[in-house]
Amino acid sequence: MDWLYGLTEGYRKRQWAKAKRQPVIRAPWKGWSECHRIGILFDASEDRLALDAMREVVDYFKARQRHVLLCGWTGGLRPKHALYAGRQLIFIDDFTPLGKVKSGNALEFIQSEFDVIISLQRNDKLPLDDLARRASTGLRVTIGGKEDFYDLIMAEPKNLLAELIPLFEETSTWLHRIQPHQS
Repeated sequence: MDWLYGLTEGYRKRQWAKAKRQPVIRAPWKGWSECHRIGILFDASEDRLALDAMREVVDYFKARQRHVLLCGWTGGLRPKHALYAGRQLIFIDDFTPLGKVKSGNALEFIQSEFDVIISLQRNDKLPLDDLARRASTGLRVTIGGKEDFYDLIMAEPKNLLAELIPLFEETSTWLHRIQPHQS
């Protein structure tokens, strides 16, 4: 089955790149003071220290009574004979060979409802934008990139992992300014 994922890699990445042009699932925005569930998408394959930095972010939000669900892209297949306990990482085999979410933490992420989704990396070759588009949320925030379906685009820091907590403090300031959705 590994050969099938290798064979369909180009098609899968083209499907993920189309996410920017697809409709998104929206939930009403409650306002930052009422937000308790935050989804954070990041690229764990880029830097192995990313998961440690994300755990600091989870502690930061826990201290503020917010629940965080991390979803980090590994870029590889799930290890065959390794016990895997944890909900932070997603693998290629969490997707079909055609790029659709199939199982694992990726499926759990899009089935969860969030108040805010924050995507830390953007790249057409990653499934992160597709996951952000498919999950139900009140507001989508990203770091860098062009305007598309994200509601707030923050400036990209020089060293993302070293500046995560100040970045989230700045993001929090901006989110306080966005008025709740009136029904």
